[in-house]
Amino acid sequence: MNKADIFTLASFFVAALLGGMYFVGGNLLRNRRHVRISTRMRETFPRVERAKRNAGVDESVFKVDRDGNVVMRWLRPKLSRLRTVAGKKGLRIVVTAGISTFVASLIAVRVLPLPDFAKPLVPIVLPLFIMMRTYSYLVERFRRLFLDAFPDAIDLIVRAVRAGVPITHVLAAAADECPEPLSTEFRIMGDSLKVGRDLKEVLAVAVPRILIADFSFFCVCLLLQRETGGQLGETLENLSGIVRTRREIRQKTKALTAEARITTKILGAIPIIIMLSMYALNRTYITILFDTESGQKLMTFAVISVVFGIALISKISKLDTSR
Repeated sequence: MNKADIFTLASFFVAALLGGMYFVGGNLLRNRRHVRISTRMRETFPRVERAKRNAGVDESVFKVDRDGNVVMRWLRPKLSRLRTVAGKKGLRIVVTAGISTFVASLIAVRVLPLPDFAKPLVPIVLPLFIMMRTYSYLVERFRRLFLDAFPDAIDLIVRAVRAGVPITHVLAAAADECPEPLSTEFRIMGDSLKVGRDLKEVLAVAVPRILIADFSFFCVCLLLQRETGGQLGETLENLSGIVRTRREIRQKTKALTAEARITTKILGAIPIIIMLSMYALNRTYITILFDTESGQKLMTFAVISVVFGIALISKISKLDTSR
């Protein structure tokens, strides 16, 4: 490893450390008691805050909106979503995956005979790709765990409602009976209701935080029953059947696309297995691809073609059943 690689690696670690310190410090500042109380007061009594601003001097002229840039507007929803799907350790998991991939890419650039144009791109593109895939995996895992337990949670709420328990109390009680991640989400809603927030406000905050269509149906049922009346237990029972039917459709879709997904994995593994076998049986025959310039170009084209083909097959075989 030459000085340039060491400097690049040190710069990346310093940038990652400073970024982590920035986000952790900002989170600690936002979670201070008086800051949380002020935020809750502004959200609960917006008219009073608006009247204060109109009565006095507009102090926003003297403030700089640090979060108004394009990067923060794109990054803030991602971080909020990451905290929802993976908790406090979500950012740590994504950053760890990016750092590990960056170190592995530096070793790969140093060891493998890559073309000159690919050497500066691999340590940049590959960690970003792995971080995006890790983020997508955490979101998908949260969605799968949530939907697996959501029908049973609705049945629990139906039994409690039919027993005469108000829905505002049921949400808090369901947090103790439901598994994660439903337990955390219902506990957040129950705590918000206990401090005096309206059910409509609580559901309006929960829907964009969870971002699952089946949960949105549940919130719509609660709001419609509150405004128009009717049998809430029967409505939620029908919703439970719909959610279970949607889950069966997702499982059937996964079974029907299993052949294409297995084929993709086999096609991606065949070139690697063949190259390792040839390297073990006839090393001189396979090293031409690594030692000669034409062989390196051929290897680069082959890798790009295989990756593009696997991505295309995966995109075709993956049906969107989130809506």
